Amino acid sequence: MTPSPPDSTPVSPEANPATMPTISTTTTNSSTAPSISSSSDTEDVETETSTTLTRPTLGSRKSSGTNIVPRDHPDVEIREEHFPPGDARAMSPRRTSVEMEKLGRDTRLALQNHARTLQSGLNALAEKIETVKSDHEKLEKQNVALQDYIGGLTRSMSRTDLAGKGKK
Repeated sequence: MTPSPPDSTPVSPEANPATMPTISTTTTNSSTAPSISSSSDTEDVETETSTTLTRPTLGSRKSSGTNIVPRDHPDVEIREEHFPPGDARAMSPRRTSVEMEKLGRDTRLALQNHARTLQSGLNALAEKIETVKSDHEKLEKQNVALQDYIGGLTRSMSRTDLAGKGKK
């Protein structure tokens, strides 16, 4: 059996710790030689000096550095691109003050036009409400007049019915 590299350790869910080989350093006659032993040789391993291999700590690893490149770096190539006005890429926050003033004026005008449209619609609704109210009041007056007329007719008919029954 060949020894596994020191960085890899066998990891298997079916591995039995009693039969897993271990790497240890034995000292015999002041020479260090790695050997592989199984846990059945634990009596021999107890007398030997064993060391475990560890990964280097995070502080001793080399930094990968930064990915940020300055704008004036010689390898950076800056191109001016021009896009049509409707393109989303043309809506960059890097606009001049003249462009910003024009955008502000256009936006103000659009809002004022929208406000005028809404106000005219509101005025039209208010006028419609007034006409409906006046029609409603007219109909109420006519309804009261009809009720009075019908009430008068029923009273006169009831009098005539009473008078007609009394003559017979």
